[in-house]
Amino acid sequence: MKRFLPIILLLNTFTLWAQTDSSLKVTELQPVIISSSRFVGKDIQTPLAVTVIDQARLQTGQSKLSMFDALGAVPGVFAMNSENFAQDLRISIRGFGARASFGIRGLKVVMDGIPESIPDGTAKVGNLDMGLMERVEVIKGPTAGLYGNASGGVISLFSETPKQFFAEAQSTFGSFGFQRLQFKTGQEIGKVTYFVNASRLTSKGYRDHSALERNFLNGKVIYKFSDKINLTLLMSYVDSPKAEDPGGLTLAEIDKNRQQARQTNLDYNAYETFKQAKFALIYDQKIGEKHQISARGFYLNRDFSNQQAFEASGQIVFKRDFSGGGFNYQFTDKKYRLKAGIDLENQQDNRQRYDNKKGERSTLRLDQIEGFSNVGAFILQEYTFSPKFRLSLNTRFDDIQLKVSDKFQSDGDQSATQSFQRFSPMLGFSFSPSANQSIYTNISSSFETPSLNELSNNPQATGGFNPELSPQKSRNFEVGYKGILNKKLRVDLALFTIEVQDEIVPYQLAGQAGRTLFRNAGLSNRKGIEAGITYKIVAGLTTYLNYTYSAFAYKEYQTTAGKFDGNTLPGIPKHNIYAEFRYFTKSGFFTIVQLRSISKIFADDANTVTNDGYFTANVRLGYRKTIGHFVLEPFVGVNNLSNTIYNANVQINATANRYFEPAAGRFLFGGISVRI
Repeated sequence: MKRFLPIILLLNTFTLWAQTDSSLKVTELQPVIISSSRFVGKDIQTPLAVTVIDQARLQTGQSKLSMFDALGAVPGVFAMNSENFAQDLRISIRGFGARASFGIRGLKVVMDGIPESIPDGTAKVGNLDMGLMERVEVIKGPTAGLYGNASGGVISLFSETPKQFFAEAQSTFGSFGFQRLQFKTGQEIGKVTYFVNASRLTSKGYRDHSALERNFLNGKVIYKFSDKINLTLLMSYVDSPKAEDPGGLTLAEIDKNRQQARQTNLDYNAYETFKQAKFALIYDQKIGEKHQISARGFYLNRDFSNQQAFEASGQIVFKRDFSGGGFNYQFTDKKYRLKAGIDLENQQDNRQRYDNKKGERSTLRLDQIEGFSNVGAFILQEYTFSPKFRLSLNTRFDDIQLKVSDKFQSDGDQSATQSFQRFSPMLGFSFSPSANQSIYTNISSSFETPSLNELSNNPQATGGFNPELSPQKSRNFEVGYKGILNKKLRVDLALFTIEVQDEIVPYQLAGQAGRTLFRNAGLSNRKGIEAGITYKIVAGLTTYLNYTYSAFAYKEYQTTAGKFDGNTLPGIPKHNIYAEFRYFTKSGFFTIVQLRSISKIFADDANTVTNDGYFTANVRLGYRKTIGHFVLEPFVGVNNLSNTIYNANVQINATANRYFEPAAGRFLFGGISVRI
């Protein structure tokens, strides 16, 4: 009870203070226009579970170290691995993505309409600077009918689009050598709107051998030829020369020293480094009152190097070219909307693997060119029978081609090809008893091919693809309610059941701790409840409360290690509770409190290893003051106020009992932004 006392006192203080009107609007208490469903419309009317996080919640008083703090506010979303930047933030939505050994797997990540996820379904959100985000839209549940392969959910991010001139500089400093410097500027001048952002992020890390250095540069230019024609140019560049990997520990090692790195990770100097550049063009045109066309093209280049904590093929190097585009046509009438289009994506990785001789590059063990191309054609339809009844019918066909060309043939020619074709229907229905309420249901599907990394991690230790790894398929049924009542209360409720066939699960082999392999489970079932409440207590004081219940279990799954029918899927808590209190006064002071409670998590398929549940609290304090043309905003924050001991990451089915990566204790940070 003692650890909760400071929080209880702080909340009581809120109630005493909250007598002043706020200068900031609570956008969640009115319908929000979204575009991640590929039809622009109100979130209330979309027959999908959607959560929108606005700029104030993404940026005000935040450290902007990663997307972790923002996504904790979304029911149905669970994020781990927020402190190992070599492996990146691991995000799951309704269990999709939980198996990822690094980064994001099985979810579609989109930035300003351009995919961050590559065709094989993987993404790294470490490429993204949270200090430039205007909003984030999250669609929960399988959406292959919208986005194709590996769309167990959608995270769509949008950068700022300024109207009036501004320039802002911000510096933030914190525990464990954390430093973040940022400058951004932009404005609309006649037909041209521009936005430029540059930032630098460094940290020594809580644990030994967990340092980070990352630099970002982003630009956006929009040219309006007329009221009906826009051309948008997007550019981003990321240079990450250092992201060290401290590795997983046993419970005995954690008890001895939570901050230590695994000794083998030190011996082999485990880390990653990369550079990435991306360019995109988007053309939008309205033709008359009912027709609209849009075309896009993009190119991404990534130069990546990674050292893992073992010798055999322990160094990975690849150069990636990812290009694509798309075209769609939309027809809009009073009671009917149609969108038809095509998405083209092509990924090529020139990959080598070398032995890692205690941090030194040694013998070449693999040299191959891996290709993954996807052509997706879709038709989206929306029928509005009356202001109260709306029907959505989406269909999509994907043709996927995989190819590996083996250039290292001393062990034989491992060249191979694979192809997958998939038809993905999606049906949604909503009933709106009023403009601000909706009852909806949807039936959707998703498929997920193995990624190139998963396929090339062959348990036979040869090149080519793992021939025993197949795509996983899922079917989702969902019912939900969305409602805004009396402009003070918003309720979002979703109940779902998902059946997944050939679930792709991770495992490790003895003597290769740190290398993750993958195999198919027979059948699993996921049942869950997602509830979100936003309540404006009094003027200036708003609270958010989310609860997620996840009953995810294997139905049929057997390996040489045993039979796991009925066991809980590892990596996902059954109960996930999040609460947030935001208090803004008219005079400029603000206070934000974030509370998170996570139940225990199983770390293995056998459910014999458990990661204990935990509770954390974060607090932010700040003051916004306008002086002439300048806006000053000093702020301070404390993450893990109660200094809870818990693990930031769980490595699923790890070997040698090295399942856990300890989280930092109390983390202090503070900074100031100056805006013209």
